[in-house]
Amino acid sequence: MILDGPNIKSQSGDGVTQATLSTAQLLHYNSSIRRRVGSTTVRHNKDRETPLPIYVGLTVHARTRKRDLIEMLFDLGLSISYNRVMAISTSMGNRVCEQYHRDEVVCPPNLREGLFTTSAVDNIDHNPSSTMSTDSFHGTGISLFQHPSLQNNGTDRREHSVLEQPSTTTTLSELPESYTCVRPLVLPWKDPPLPKAEINMYLPVN
Repeated sequence: MILDGPNIKSQSGDGVTQATLSTAQLLHYNSSIRRRVGSTTVRHNKDRETPLPIYVGLTVHARTRKRDLIEMLFDLGLSISYNRVMAISTSMGNRVCEQYHRDEVVCPPNLREGLFTTSAVDNIDHNPSSTMSTDSFHGTGISLFQHPSLQNNGTDRREHSVLEQPSTTTTLSELPESYTCVRPLVLPWKDPPLPKAEINMYLPVN
């Protein structure tokens, strides 16, 4: 009624606008049972967090990395705090690293299990020609493509939500050593020894 007016016809429909959902989420997020007298800040309970302020905080941090901007939106009641954003980000990273160690391979968690998967590998070479350049870059880009079908849509490999079991630490877990440690390889200076063949290499002559 506040957003759409007192018209009965507009209120009889089943549709809900995004503005209505956003307003309801912000009201739920910023409401409190009791506020201290003279306090200008609101302490938000994690159990009352709604998707909108979490989405705003994580999106702003991903695009700007500016703490002051997130804290300003938090003071306005539009976003979660910067510390809460960092806690969620750390928990997401730790959950992914735990899955890497459990699977014993570094594989994106959004890949589905049981699907035919193809890959494309290409070199990434950046050799700057500027006289002021001091470094170059050489790497490998790997792209994975999955092919679902109507009969087989694969199995979701992602486990429980990060918000259901948040991480109790602020330290990121380490990636598997097999992924981060590349052992040195030394090419031999001489011809490598070849094993003797145990088969007859002579072809019959007609």
